[in-house]
Amino acid sequence: MRSLLLILSLLGGAALAEPVCEVAALVGEVQVQDAAGTRSLRAGERLEPGAELRSGPQARVRLRFIDGSTLVLADRSQLRIERFVQGPGQPREAALLLQLGLIGQQVKPAAGGSWRVRTPTAVTAVRGTEFSVEVAGDLATAVHVSSGAVAVEPLAAEPEPAIDDAASAPYSSKAPALGKPRKPRPVLLQAARNGTRCDAQGQCSEAAAWSAERVQQIQQRLGGF
Repeated sequence: MRSLLLILSLLGGAALAEPVCEVAALVGEVQVQDAAGTRSLRAGERLEPGAELRSGPQARVRLRFIDGSTLVLADRSQLRIERFVQGPGQPREAALLLQLGLIGQQVKPAAGGSWRVRTPTAVTAVRGTEFSVEVAGDLATAVHVSSGAVAVEPLAAEPEPAIDDAASAPYSSKAPALGKPRKPRPVLLQAARNGTRCDAQGQCSEAAAWSAERVQQIQQRLGGF
């Protein structure tokens, strides 16, 4: 009886899942994996949280979310829609996982809401802005903001050596202890200082203006619709 109730509750939870975005435009081959299996994505299709997208060479897809925000997944990229919640009296909560490749986003302002993009090496948090996030083959994360502001925080941090008696006793066999990990320092990106790069060691570069050539390369990969 208990097993039956568990199965029914799981089925009920699946039935309550609702689409949170639709495929507004599509170029090339994009695969989607969700509760229904793996298939080629189609224009006009609606996606629920948990959907994973993989774009092929020369492929791009634009998603339009129920709050009006849009996202473009560039070629050779992998994205998972982890969470998207919005309702009457409930602020928007969006959580995306970019495992590889490039996305561009235009996020609608939402009072008290959140829009977070997580990568293997960083997490970005915004309220309403236009920005891009790219994960390279070495898992380094590059973030660029076109308007508004984005807070970027590295996910990893190197341990900070603790100062103990071993430091003042060079002939001691006692190994130096490792202290608490350094607290990651968020980087705030705005119009004048609009880009940063976070590596796998938990370090993000200082916010700095990106060259027009670099920004154009991003725009070319995200455009063409």
